[in-house]
Amino acid sequence: MPKRPPRSNECYALDKDLSGAGSPSDALDLAMAKAEVMDAPNWANLLLAILPNLPSHSGASMRYALAHWKKKGGHHLAASLRSDSRWSRSLQRLQASLQDLTARDAANVVWSLATLEAKQEPLFLETADALCGKLAVCDPVSISKAAWALTSIPNRDRRLELYSKLAVPVVMRADSFPLGSLTMICYSFGKADFREGDAYEALSSALIGHMNNSLRPIDVCNVIWSFCTVGYRDDVLFTKICEMYLTKEEMVRDFNPQDLTNTTWGFCKVGFCHREAMETLAFECHRQRDRFDPIHFSNLLYSFAMLRIPGPPSLLAEVASTASQQVARFDAGNLAIACWALAALGMSEHPFLDCALERVIGSSQVCSNLGSRALSMLALACFRTARPGRLDQLLDATRLCGLGVGASGYSAAVMAAEQGKDQERELRILRQMAAEARDVRMQAAVCNSLALRLWKRGDTAGAFAVLRGLKESSPHSWSVVSSLLVARLGTELGALAEASELLGGDGAALDAAWEAPVLSGIHPMAATRQNEGAHAYTREFMTLHAVLCGAPPGDPDAAMAAIERFAESRSLWLKITAWEKGVVVQEVARWAQPRLIVEIGAYVGYSAMNVARTVRSHGGRVASLEVDPLHVTLVRNMLEYAGLSDVVDVWTGYSFDSIPHLLKTYGPRSVDMVFMDQKGTRFHSDLALMEELDLLSDRAVILADNVLKPGAPLYIWHLAKGSYHHCTAISVREFLLQSEDWMVMAFRDASKPPAPTPPPELHRLAFESDHFRKKSMFDGVAPSKCRGTCHPKCLSTTTTTTTVVPVSSCSILVLVLIFGGPLTPSYSFKHKSTRIQ
Repeated sequence: MPKRPPRSNECYALDKDLSGAGSPSDALDLAMAKAEVMDAPNWANLLLAILPNLPSHSGASMRYALAHWKKKGGHHLAASLRSDSRWSRSLQRLQASLQDLTARDAANVVWSLATLEAKQEPLFLETADALCGKLAVCDPVSISKAAWALTSIPNRDRRLELYSKLAVPVVMRADSFPLGSLTMICYSFGKADFREGDAYEALSSALIGHMNNSLRPIDVCNVIWSFCTVGYRDDVLFTKICEMYLTKEEMVRDFNPQDLTNTTWGFCKVGFCHREAMETLAFECHRQRDRFDPIHFSNLLYSFAMLRIPGPPSLLAEVASTASQQVARFDAGNLAIACWALAALGMSEHPFLDCALERVIGSSQVCSNLGSRALSMLALACFRTARPGRLDQLLDATRLCGLGVGASGYSAAVMAAEQGKDQERELRILRQMAAEARDVRMQAAVCNSLALRLWKRGDTAGAFAVLRGLKESSPHSWSVVSSLLVARLGTELGALAEASELLGGDGAALDAAWEAPVLSGIHPMAATRQNEGAHAYTREFMTLHAVLCGAPPGDPDAAMAAIERFAESRSLWLKITAWEKGVVVQEVARWAQPRLIVEIGAYVGYSAMNVARTVRSHGGRVASLEVDPLHVTLVRNMLEYAGLSDVVDVWTGYSFDSIPHLLKTYGPRSVDMVFMDQKGTRFHSDLALMEELDLLSDRAVILADNVLKPGAPLYIWHLAKGSYHHCTAISVREFLLQSEDWMVMAFRDASKPPAPTPPPELHRLAFESDHFRKKSMFDGVAPSKCRGTCHPKCLSTTTTTTTVVPVSSCSILVLVLIFGGPLTPSYSFKHKSTRIQ
């Protein structure tokens, strides 16, 4: 790297004169008067001279000083500089001499420009690029200043590219950085959404070296917030921080409301739970509750709800009571979060709930600002606290504001209607969902689903009337499923003439509308997958379209084959249990001959058809749970077309809310088989809920998919250490991919004690599994792109004891026990199976 030209004594003297200038204007006047003498460091120091006197070191104190300066008029200075010709000329001179700046000078320039809100200047990015070439000789304080400044770059790709370069000296030299620089870099990495694991590992190692009671509250908060914001869970670092700071009342007492609630929020974001620290934080939050803003209340309650811990007795309830006095200050999002949290914490009678719901329902301004997630949380809160009337009012208020309710909002509403006895309420809600649908085929599918629900309730005449209304109001959306329903219901009612009239001459044929491409979902805000936007559900409705066009009615085998052909012909990966996985599911159901199978996660209905066709011969039934009401609609249409509606009940809602309904519907010990294809880190908790409610029979068999990719470590622990026997992992290929996955099954043994509390390491593994699951959902990462939580190459076939094995490029561990053996003596499968003991 070329050295900077030697500086003259006059230039050194100018540095002192600039730093001693009485005002920004005086500093600019001096620079203009000495412009021909000033060198590159002088122009860089001019920017520092314009700023107020701030701490010379990096860290929290400097950030606080900057924030205080901006509140006291710093914005006015920044605005006046942009219209000052002296400022423009200074930037031009500095830009012309960038190559003569040292690394420290360049860091000071980008930091000053960011502070003075001049990050739109071309000089800002040019200096940042120049600095990245000098990072090898950059001192820690300058690196931390640059890290803070580069968070201002609006272009995410450009920002992360620069941070990748800046992270190199952090990884190489973090242990030599002072504490202030480390905490500044942590904060900057989190704010910039920089997620390189090596950088956080280096920061963690360096921070642990500073665990000598020198971290201030803002340091503790920023470290936890930054690590958790990017999803980097570091149990060793977090545990040390908790033990040295967050379990000591005298230290937590110095935290302000933002530090307290940001800390609890960070822990819940990554699922890290240190009960003693959380209780200490809760006591301090209770003491400072009168100083809380709405976001502090919602973050605190949300944190404890997500971690599923009630906190010290009555403390959170008293905090929520204080929040009730400030409910007029809450925006829509914080109201929704707080209501959902209180419902999750079991405070269904707390006055805050009614105050908050009244504010949302009664204020069009608040209601109109509800996003899909907030609306879903409020709807769930209404359901879980037994407020169906409020839920109806919420949906009505949402529509009056011109917002679509969307799939996430309808999920709780439809679930509440299905589980209630009010048939008219379910009729009204599903009709509203059909009316909101943009695509006419979606409208027809929802109406078909409604007719099926009324038929299941025993109202065949009402179901027939729904289809008659569909034909009269929207004949171009009529589908072959509608025709099949009309023919069957007309026969049951003895109304063959009316059914024949509805069908008409070509009623059995698909309408032209069903031949056109599917365009969009029910509403832009209805997208439950962030990467699809207004085109949510296109893939799924195309799958239904492929079945209606490519398989004869009443033939589940042909319907399943049509789904596979559609995915294969489009090279479109669908999350279905096909190929080898389908064989496993079918064979287990055939061998077990269950009276009732509970399927959690229906998607497009492939596995529901698979098990239903298997158990129909011996009089078995299937109860399929699915959270997305549009997927429920699709599955019901699929099942009706395949002739399996009489065998399968499809229920809407989260498994947590729907499993208790199974007990009311089918009775205790009624479930002989469970097939889980939902979120892997929910397997163990859903299974535990069934055990608690006594839903499982003594001979129940449990089967779960995707246990290897993305992984379900807590489920494996629950089976291997709990009241189950013959826990077996079956190696299979993922549909349309050559990557290996596992399906893990076990048999119920109620005489054995429940599983002990899993070790903390497994909770971290569960968090990592969720991380990869989200990547597959939102970032388009297919299972073949990630080895998952455990890779078979890393497992020893002779291991017979509990082992924690380091595996895979994803840096994840998993608890497994390996012992060879077949699934059952009568079961044969070409791929290997593994016994877990």
